[in-house]
Amino acid sequence: MSESKWHVIYTRYRFEKKVYNLLCEKGIEAYLPLYKTLRQWKDRKKWVLEPLFRSYCFVKVNQKNYSEVFKVPGVVKYVWFDGKPSIISEEEIKLISLACNSSYKIRPIQLDDLQVGQKVMITKGIFKNYIGEIVEFKGKYKVLFKITNLPTSMLVQIPKNYLKEY
Repeated sequence: MSESKWHVIYTRYRFEKKVYNLLCEKGIEAYLPLYKTLRQWKDRKKWVLEPLFRSYCFVKVNQKNYSEVFKVPGVVKYVWFDGKPSIISEEEIKLISLACNSSYKIRPIQLDDLQVGQKVMITKGIFKNYIGEIVEFKGKYKVLFKITNLPTSMLVQIPKNYLKEY
């Protein structure tokens, strides 16, 4: 039997949480990274959990249950990259999970919104030994973690003294 791997699925717009819950109900291992953000309406402000990667969800499937994912309403397709299914490593899933569960400020960012920066290794904290690219915004150092086979990334604000040149 083939080994289960993390695949990326594309969902209908704003259906990420519903798809995630339905996948879990069907017994399919899924992961939906969420981040906390302050939303403002006319009459109030509120902290809400939003999907880190809009319209994307991760599923851990093998050949046997690969097609089961399509039985979930809101699933559009599997994401393909360079003519192959987009596979995300366990290490990258762990990195995303660490970031989402940490007290660091994170936000989603599209790759084409950035200029290529210097590669750095994190020397302290929960991201120790991870490699990313540094981007400087308004005098604060932020590290960009590129997620393989996904056209998006994750930006995490990390103290300057936690970084070393790679």
